Amino acid sequence: MRKLFSLAVCLLVCGCAEPVIERTVVFAEGSDSCHFYRIPAMTLDRDENVVAVVDRRYESLADLGYRSTSIDISTRRSTDGGRTWSPQTFIARGDTTRYLGFGFGDASLTLTRSGKILCLMAPGRGRAGFRRGLTHTALSVSEDGGVTWSEPRLIPFPDTIHSAFATSGKGIVDADGDILLMAAVLDHDYPDPMPVPWPIQPHLFYSKDEGQTWTLQAGPVASIGDESKLALLPDGRLLVSCRPGFYGPRWINTAVKDKDGVWQWEGTRPAEGLVANNCNGDILPWGKGLILHSYIKEKETRKGLTLAVSADGGDSWKDILTLQPGSAAYSTMVAFKNGDVGILYEDGTNSSDGGYDIVFARIPRRLLRKLLR
Repeated sequence: MRKLFSLAVCLLVCGCAEPVIERTVVFAEGSDSCHFYRIPAMTLDRDENVVAVVDRRYESLADLGYRSTSIDISTRRSTDGGRTWSPQTFIARGDTTRYLGFGFGDASLTLTRSGKILCLMAPGRGRAGFRRGLTHTALSVSEDGGVTWSEPRLIPFPDTIHSAFATSGKGIVDADGDILLMAAVLDHDYPDPMPVPWPIQPHLFYSKDEGQTWTLQAGPVASIGDESKLALLPDGRLLVSCRPGFYGPRWINTAVKDKDGVWQWEGTRPAEGLVANNCNGDILPWGKGLILHSYIKEKETRKGLTLAVSADGGDSWKDILTLQPGSAAYSTMVAFKNGDVGILYEDGTNSSDGGYDIVFARIPRRLLRKLLR
């Protein structure tokens, strides 16, 4: 098992004040009695402590519902900006003694206006994967910055759909305090093999009471699409960037909140400048009017984790930094008050069997400003 380490991308030379990216392995493949880690989620608490969450997939990389054993959700915290991390603790654990393959996966974290942290997860029993019908989401709540968590509570999706799950990574909170995420939805069962393109539709999934009750917006954001991420634009609009699946370009959409508190979508369009890779990424407001986007650059393989920027509300993007040129996959981002950006991502460069280390990188504000010149 490899030890945790801190690595600077740019070496400090005597007399040189160049900003550096510090990287730390938070969940090392094979550590803490778990071989495979996947699906990073992250948020900052009110004191800017970093809370990181992952799937513990033990002996197999397979998703929930496509395996014979459970997936657990575990977490670590950093109180020094991502340099050192607490021991692993569990948020949710599957129980294979009662249900074959019962477990939790694909977590997302949201810091609410009152300071609670919500962890949404996909729960599955037996062979209940996305294709086979995920009919609930699960919610755990922390009121102490991610130190302790409530027992998972099951929240049903509408019975008018076949299956749904909330996108992993993080949710956001709008100006009214509403908690917003995106969910991938199958409206009904489909034959095997699935039609191509996949008939997955992205829907807005939200809570107006800090997670007590949840609503899946009736109309889809687009006719087709996979996991999606949200950000609030400076003008108050909502921006969504959607993973395209195995078809078409990555697309975006924007929405305006009407007088009744309902987000009205303005229309999908291609995200100009972003490669349409079938992998999850993240979007993050930064600076004055800018949006950052982490995504996989290679079109056919999961290689080349890249940071792009948009200055026009997401219509067009420009790459500014290659974070990991080799094997990489899912990522999620947070912004610190001083302008630094934290990114938690899957790094496969040290694996010989397709697995990942889950790495935290802190990108200094000064470096981002330099890259944006």
